[in-house]
Amino acid sequence: MLFRSRILIIQCAMPFYTLPLWVQFGAFFLAMNAGMVNVLGLVTVLHQSVSHMTGNVSMLALAVLNWHPASIVYLFCITLSYVIGSFYSGLILGNSHFRLGRLYGAPLSLVAFFTFLCWLLLPYFPRYALLWACVAMGVQNAMVSHYKGTIIRTTHLSGVLTDLGLALGYRARGLEVERKRVILHLLILFGFFIGGLIASLIYPLLKLNSFLVPAAFSLALSTVYWVIYLRYQHIQN
Repeated sequence: MLFRSRILIIQCAMPFYTLPLWVQFGAFFLAMNAGMVNVLGLVTVLHQSVSHMTGNVSMLALAVLNWHPASIVYLFCITLSYVIGSFYSGLILGNSHFRLGRLYGAPLSLVAFFTFLCWLLLPYFPRYALLWACVAMGVQNAMVSHYKGTIIRTTHLSGVLTDLGLALGYRARGLEVERKRVILHLLILFGFFIGGLIASLIYPLLKLNSFLVPAAFSLALSTVYWVIYLRYQHIQN
């Protein structure tokens, strides 16, 4: 028992360079998906960010100060929707630490479903249809929060940019910086940026139907993970 505990401690303390390549690409594609959804939220009728809750809570504070009841209710619903999405991930996965064999395909399928619901309702209830996009981003962001001591967020970039700045500061002091940790954050940054570019390009062509692109993309990611999951379970058994 003591030996197994020591092995577990060693595994938890392993360097970040053991991060599999497919996980890095997974983070890139998830960030790209979030970039698409967030830009589409910004370019639709309400110009509403659906993944950046810091700004939304700041806007909520301004709405309360200036007493705009309609805006207060709406921004509160935006924030609550994001929390509900994170709740779904927590309920399904039970832990935010990445480990192959967890049912990540289920929350990815929910991201696709909620994004599809957003598209379905946008022509009729544009103001509240975006709430489903907020739920989708909450689900996605809470899927994987930690891996070997690093915090992974794929729907907003504040933490990513903070970690990149820290890495540059550590390097300037002559301290060792784990290369793959920096690469992971760069992949998330560029993935989000590329997703935003894609959304900006397709929206003039597809209009509200553009939301079907991240919905289909999330479904594709879910399918790929289910294949990986089933193969992993087969190997384990």
